[in-house]
Amino acid sequence: MGRRQEFGIKVLALAVMLAAVLAACYLPDKFKSEIRLGRTGDFALSYYGDLVWAPLYRDIVQRHLKPDEIAEKTAGIQKDLQRDVNFKKVESTGPGRFKVEYQREGHMGPSEQVTFVRRNAIILELRASPDGRVTLYGNTLKPGDAQTATGMGLSVEGEFRLVTDGLVKEHNATSIKAFGPYTVYIWTIQNAFSPPPHLVMQREGAWPPKQAEHR
Repeated sequence: MGRRQEFGIKVLALAVMLAAVLAACYLPDKFKSEIRLGRTGDFALSYYGDLVWAPLYRDIVQRHLKPDEIAEKTAGIQKDLQRDVNFKKVESTGPGRFKVEYQREGHMGPSEQVTFVRRNAIILELRASPDGRVTLYGNTLKPGDAQTATGMGLSVEGEFRLVTDGLVKEHNATSIKAFGPYTVYIWTIQNAFSPPPHLVMQREGAWPPKQAEHR
């Protein structure tokens, strides 16, 4: 096997791996994100930073798209994000990269799911269960996938915080600090290999909640 053929096989293998890793996901980068989670289930979620739509990034770096196709797809993704009223700002800043501002708030019912960016592209998820627990999940790449994405120039850097006055049962925060009656859990995300945020809070009151009586 010649060197040129061997190089071509390696390039093809890398392209196949990248296609699998970047099939349909957003990657967060250069961000600050915070969830304020009250002991009764009130919440506010914010995200300020970059979102990278991995499939478009892949197609651009592999030169699969013409300039007009890049512009069309970029505008389509921007429009799709802007359909969600919780996105206050969406600005294209590079290959598949969008600088965004996101703010959402509400109250979680006994059994409810809150996701960012959306259910089919999850970066962060809050899930309330009937036993009164509210669990924070962060999505992450598998080590092999993270290595492939990093090798193609994609980074995942930022800071995530969860502020709560509730009873936290477990967590994997990088650090913790007090802020008046609240506790601030901080995750420093250094790269695609950093552990995803995880936390479990027990809601205040009796669980499961009693159903209102009908007369």
